[in-house]
Amino acid sequence: MDEAKITRLCQIAPKYGLTLEHEGLVITKVNGKATSLDTTKYMPDQFIDLLAQIIATNMKADLWQWQ
Repeated sequence: MDEAKITRLCQIAPKYGLTLEHEGLVITKVNGKATSLDTTKYMPDQFIDLLAQIIATNMKADLWQWQ
């Protein structure tokens, strides 16, 4: 992925319940939590699948903690 795609991804992510921050080609925050996801190690579709897994994990955690 190039930096233009990363920037675009960070812009559209809130539409799907995520906030992303990046420095160059590295995602540095997901929903305010520090991370270091090097997007050069993923094809665009693979990286989007990874983000979908993060959403699913958060939803599962919320479900089990719901009262």
